Amino acid sequence: MKNVCIVGYGAIGPIHGMALEQTKQARLYGVCDIDPERRRLCREKYGAAEYADFDAVLADRAVDSVHICTPHWLHYEMIQKALAAGKDVVAEKPVTRTRQEWTALKALEDADRVCVVLQNRLNPCIQKMWELIQEGSLGSARAFRAVLTWSRDRAYYGSGEWRGRWATEGGGLLINQAIHTLDLIGYLLGDIRKVRTDMCNHTLEGVIEVEDTLAAHLELESGVRGVFFATNGYSENPAPFLEISFEKGVARYMDQKLWVNGCLAAEDAPAAAGKDYWGRGHERLIQRYYDEGEYFSIFDAENTMETMFSMYEDAYRGKGEL
Repeated sequence: MKNVCIVGYGAIGPIHGMALEQTKQARLYGVCDIDPERRRLCREKYGAAEYADFDAVLADRAVDSVHICTPHWLHYEMIQKALAAGKDVVAEKPVTRTRQEWTALKALEDADRVCVVLQNRLNPCIQKMWELIQEGSLGSARAFRAVLTWSRDRAYYGSGEWRGRWATEGGGLLINQAIHTLDLIGYLLGDIRKVRTDMCNHTLEGVIEVEDTLAAHLELESGVRGVFFATNGYSENPAPFLEISFEKGVARYMDQKLWVNGCLAAEDAPAAAGKDYWGRGHERLIQRYYDEGEYFSIFDAENTMETMFSMYEDAYRGKGEL
């Protein structure tokens, strides 16, 4: 039985707590957060030990595993320290805030022990699409398109002073929300090798420093090309859309359902907590890690991270940012 400490019990930490309840080989042992009220909530719900300081977590030999659910700018340092202390690490996206941190992380001893939270890969519709691609029944992919239209308003960015700033978030829409949709493209279809990206801020100019909208053309190693549009400037939060055109038909992921040549092939369950359009991938990812010993390492996330940084570099080249 692994004793787990969640580090950062804000927006996503409670989702990890609920997911840990579904495992057989792990339990929520502790919570680390600078906010005493957040710690209290976790202690009262799970009986978790409280830590106000991350170094105290690392020094506690009773803690076997840490879940990094903190703001982006803390990820690299916390992962590095946790690995050095011999702890198992589950890290929320993005694994690092900058390309420099990413390069340093890959060079760390035991870096491949980090479980990266790319939970959308495990939603039933995505798993079904992956199976269809592997078996080849639809033939080769010919094109793809992905769309993400969500709402993140002034109140959202005001909920944490680290949000919407280059120095602490590392970007906006792409690094925080759209990274999951980008990841699905590479996971299903293979590595992305070329990007051309435009980014802008249409709705929160003067409130955030970073992008709220992007339009990108992507080319895969296979030569297949596609388009990706995403924004935080919509007024609703529909589920992501992903369509792949194959030689023998079309697979379309929309409204948390997978349609293959017009027939329903799979359906995701809404999230048990948080935003229902997230699906329940967190539960499956965490259960899979502790009970089955399977996980997505940082090297499984490598193309997604490299592509994300390349998209920022392409969009902001010559604009004095980054």
